[in-house]
Amino acid sequence: MAEAALSCVSVILNKILPLAAAEINRAWGVEKDLQKLADNVRTMEALIFDAECKQSTSKAAQLWLKWLQSTARDAEIVLDDFGYEVLRQKVKNRKRDKVLNLLYSSNPFFFRLGMADKIKKVMASLEEAYKKANQIGLHPAQLPMASADHKVDQQRWTAPFVDESETVGREAEVSKVVSMLISSDCKKDLPVISIVGMGGQGKTTLAQLVLKNESVTKHFDKIIWVCVSDDFRVERLLNHMLQSLGDHSLGEKNAETTTKEALVRRLQENLKGKSYLLVLDDIWNDDPLKWNDMRICLLAIGGAPGSKILATTRSDEVASAMQTSALHHLDILSDDHSWMLFEKLAFADGGAKTQDLVDIGTRILKKCGGVPLAIKVIGGLLYSKKDASEWSKLEKSEIWNESTDIAKRVMSVLKLSYENLPSWSVKQCFASCSIFPKDALMEKESLIQIWMTQGLINDAKGGGHLQMEDIGSEYLNILLRSSLLQAGYKNSIYGIWSCRMHDLVHDLSLQVSNNCFLNTEGGMEVRHENEVMRLTIIGSQGKVLKKIEGIPPNLQTLYYRGGDGIMLEDILERSRYLCVLIVDCWDMTHLPNAVGDMKHLRHLDIHETKITALPDSITKLYNLMTLKVYYLEEIPKKFSNLINLRHFEVSLDGSRCLFPGIGQLANLRTLPHFRVSQEKGCQLEELEHLRNLRGKLKIFGLENVSSFESAAKAKLSEKSSIQGLRLSWDDTNEDCDDNNINSVMEGLQPHPDLKSLAIWGFKGSRFPSWMVAKDGLMVLLRNLVRLRLEKLGKCEQVPPLGDLPCLESLWMVSLPNVKRIGAEFYGLDINARSSAFTLFSKLKCFELRDMGSLEEWSDAMVPSDSSSSIKVFPNLRDLRIAGLPKLAVLPDMENLTSLAELSIRECGSLACIRNLNSLTSLEFLYLNDCSALLDASLDMKNPQSLRELIISGCDKLNPSLNQIQHLSTLTSLEIGEFEGLEVLPEWMGSLRNLQELWIVDCSNLRQLPSAEATRHLTNLNQLVINSCPVLAERCTKGSGVEWPKIAHIPYVFID
Repeated sequence: MAEAALSCVSVILNKILPLAAAEINRAWGVEKDLQKLADNVRTMEALIFDAECKQSTSKAAQLWLKWLQSTARDAEIVLDDFGYEVLRQKVKNRKRDKVLNLLYSSNPFFFRLGMADKIKKVMASLEEAYKKANQIGLHPAQLPMASADHKVDQQRWTAPFVDESETVGREAEVSKVVSMLISSDCKKDLPVISIVGMGGQGKTTLAQLVLKNESVTKHFDKIIWVCVSDDFRVERLLNHMLQSLGDHSLGEKNAETTTKEALVRRLQENLKGKSYLLVLDDIWNDDPLKWNDMRICLLAIGGAPGSKILATTRSDEVASAMQTSALHHLDILSDDHSWMLFEKLAFADGGAKTQDLVDIGTRILKKCGGVPLAIKVIGGLLYSKKDASEWSKLEKSEIWNESTDIAKRVMSVLKLSYENLPSWSVKQCFASCSIFPKDALMEKESLIQIWMTQGLINDAKGGGHLQMEDIGSEYLNILLRSSLLQAGYKNSIYGIWSCRMHDLVHDLSLQVSNNCFLNTEGGMEVRHENEVMRLTIIGSQGKVLKKIEGIPPNLQTLYYRGGDGIMLEDILERSRYLCVLIVDCWDMTHLPNAVGDMKHLRHLDIHETKITALPDSITKLYNLMTLKVYYLEEIPKKFSNLINLRHFEVSLDGSRCLFPGIGQLANLRTLPHFRVSQEKGCQLEELEHLRNLRGKLKIFGLENVSSFESAAKAKLSEKSSIQGLRLSWDDTNEDCDDNNINSVMEGLQPHPDLKSLAIWGFKGSRFPSWMVAKDGLMVLLRNLVRLRLEKLGKCEQVPPLGDLPCLESLWMVSLPNVKRIGAEFYGLDINARSSAFTLFSKLKCFELRDMGSLEEWSDAMVPSDSSSSIKVFPNLRDLRIAGLPKLAVLPDMENLTSLAELSIRECGSLACIRNLNSLTSLEFLYLNDCSALLDASLDMKNPQSLRELIISGCDKLNPSLNQIQHLSTLTSLEIGEFEGLEVLPEWMGSLRNLQELWIVDCSNLRQLPSAEATRHLTNLNQLVINSCPVLAERCTKGSGVEWPKIAHIPYVFID
């Protein structure tokens, strides 16, 4: 309760300080009142900490905290009204030179008079709170440092966290479950395989690891994931199956609007003829009748034979109710594996691992009972502790004595981790996550934006040098390190961009919300409705609101998922103080009019709807900081009135200007794209005023920029927070001055911290100096991770890229004038090198495509008189080459020992692939339409890692393909367009790991290998014969002369 009161009071302080500093308040005569109010609020903070210490023994302290929380909320509303009027006046007077003079002339007398009176009432309430505190014996306490200045220990808490994919000790269990899934022993329709284990033991993680296994991904055509939790409504589960398959046609409707029959029909369409694996995660239902209802629907859906269900549950009774065919009880981690997992977290940054810490850590781990979640939480907690005394204090904590039951002990560990979070702000951010349903994938940026709009973060907390988004990112890293959040998807440019909560952690977030949160999911009982500030409504569970006497009066955050627009409009009309509105309702096509009157609204997320238009009244939401609406067709007039807007996400395709004058939204951090045009207010100089842009930015229409000076006005080189940049010129038939185009590109120089760059449609003849520096080396863009060059019609050379230390992905597409790739591409300057050096040291993915004039691609070589040695592409894993009709020879592949995937297509002059045999890591090889390729290129004796091979349209290769007969690791083989192939060779019987065989466009093929050879293909479960008319006739089921050879193969498709 103390934390809830402190949260409210601190939010008030966050709002007072910028208002008190605003110049407008001196004109209105309320500056001194606001400063005095801020002083009173600081006093309340100190009193709250004393009340926190006494509330467990003092009923009076508990009541005082609850009363103060209500008073603080009233004060927050007053300040929000005041702040809204400040912004309204700022918008109204924006075009005048002297704001203050106009403020006097506009003379909002009655508002000023009423506001001054309200501020005095708030101060009177706080003074009354101070008197009551004295009467019950409360005194201002010394504020803890973390809460006093809202800072965190950056040296420890912001360090990189352990990837959630790094698990230990589960290899044998993954193999066991995989065997259960791909086994054909069970003849039962749709058998269930259950994983059973206590909460936090890693059931979901094991299921995820199983799904990543190649044997599973190849065995099933479709994999469907549904988080069940404690809501086992069949309609809901069927709907989530559709969602998992990517089918949103029926929307997120509930049982009243979508029948089981309609859902089953839709699933039948999606799964016709396909084998699928349905994962039902975290099942609680132990009622056999409910499961039978679900099973009847699943059997009606059909799909191909071999479909199965993988279930995870904490209960043997649940597994029994599902008539489980195969059961796997998840083991606890061994002591050694427990230590391995703990070590990754507690010593993640290579911190000192003293013997004292090892001994204490070992003893603590024994108390965790081998439960991974508890180990992760303890490891994350101890990561922030440096001294053995702090570890010893945790070892002796009372939490270990609360219960001997390991499940209850895990919850105690989670609570301890929460209590050890470094500030109340981080704690409130964690509690705020409770608005999302269990197992929801939460976008990192969305979470941070919600925290900002709820007042849990502000610029002052960064000491002036950090923006709110940066502070929010620090907070999120703390929660990840504490294992209170789990990392979802991530990449090398933007890092983690999504996360999840374990269901036990979600339960904790509900507990610590102090009655301020209500989630109707699962039909939970409603209590303390007057204290509810955050509300989640899931589908038909909106009827739970009928138990509440009206809408919660203090509602600030609403997450509305799957209901109808009428009910939402009814809620919004009675939610005048709403700050955060998230609507996830695919059937909704228009925004309720009531939104335009919600002047406290700061976060509006309607991207999971079909809304295409916004009412003009939305431009009066001056407090709005975040707007997400992906299917918007037109921007409302006066959109530039939203002067507080920081994040604007919309999926407009960039074919036209978003709206004129976007530069007036100086607070913008996120902008989907900017199109330059000749229209007033759409010139590139609009970007000059958007100094705080971050993340990704796409600039279209650069053909409308005519000079270096015009391009430089965008000041891209000063925008250090932009991580991804796309520069695009549209196709035009107009002749353009080469010097002008080149100078425009010079003026578009980005900041050196840029990580991703795409240049599209550039019509200049040369790359800018910021891409080609002195000595032939690119020295400016040293942080580039991803580079794409596409449709560069006049460039005759490629830039020097080999020396970029961070480059991981490179695409060069449609550079029709480039005839040669040589030393300039590698950035070779031997005189500046050491005796041994590496080029393209981190490159993992390289695509070279549609370069019709390219005749030569040379090796990177040092002069014969040099003592230097060179390595090129040591980490390249994926090389794709296509549409190079004049290229005869590729660079030597001898040193590409990391290459896993090689695709070569439409290279009609390519005769030789040198040292293909040296690719010891090669797993996938695709050769298509390489009509000049010679047999000598396919020296394929060594690559024992090769799993998938496609060869088609390679006319000069011997149809017998004897070169590949030693590839015993192959699991998938496709051969196509071999007119001279009449009989498949006998050696194919030696490919005993082969699972799939595709034979395509072999018009003269008439015979398969002998029956003896095909019998050796014991793993072959799929044979596809397409456009092979002679063979197709001979393989007719039952009557064809070749049919007996393939009758044993489970899936045979002949077209």
